[in-house]
Amino acid sequence: MRTRRTRFAVLGGVAALALVGCGGGGDDACVAEPGAAPGAVQVDTGCAVNTVVAVDATGAIADRTLARDVSSTALRAAEKTITSGGHLRMFVFAGDANAVEVIYDDDVQTLKQSDETRRGPQEQALRTALATTLDSALGVTGDDPALRGRVRELTRGGTSDIARAVRNGLRSLTSRSGAKALTLVSDGVQASDQLKLSSAVDSGGDPAELGARLGELIGSAGGVDVLQVAGLGRLPDRVNQSARRTDALVEIWKAACERSRATRCATTTEL
Repeated sequence: MRTRRTRFAVLGGVAALALVGCGGGGDDACVAEPGAAPGAVQVDTGCAVNTVVAVDATGAIADRTLARDVSSTALRAAEKTITSGGHLRMFVFAGDANAVEVIYDDDVQTLKQSDETRRGPQEQALRTALATTLDSALGVTGDDPALRGRVRELTRGGTSDIARAVRNGLRSLTSRSGAKALTLVSDGVQASDQLKLSSAVDSGGDPAELGARLGELIGSAGGVDVLQVAGLGRLPDRVNQSARRTDALVEIWKAACERSRATRCATTTEL
């Protein structure tokens, strides 16, 4: 399978965002950017970041190797909030995405808020708890069969409304001030009544047009610094997408992000 990774900034003015908890006082602007590794987010030293991580379990729940990679990428997406503070919301979804399994949804204190000069054992405890819960939810381990069972139930029905999951994640960021980032870990194959990407691509649909339609379903990401997707085209059981379909998915999600008006977008087939 061809690996594609694109990073780009949406044209237009970028408003300075003030963030409570950023170092140096309220005049500093804290802005998130895509990191170097798939799903990673970066901000300046002393800045917190509000992060949403949406984890698609549709394929991962059926393939332990894929699930392990998905879990690792999701944890990487949360890392900057774990170490720098901010609000972290992480959830697993599948199917119509109306119901999700929330892994974490709470504030992570900055060093200033905790009156500390360096991170203590709480940081590693949070990282470990997130990793353990994600692995259980996706079936990497059998530590919590009830949780895995609930996630498996989400996959029933044959749909995969990824756009709804992203839209709901973006809505949870709108009330937050400061740096904001949403990372989607998914194969990107939207399959809802409104848009079935797989058949549309196979029938020769124009990626720009399909991306515009997907962007309409996602809605506005205005004010969000980063909207990124990791794992595009990654299917269970090591099934290889054709290069044409993989390239089309990358272009479609790139166009959808541009349509959403997120400040910065990143798309990759990597995990």
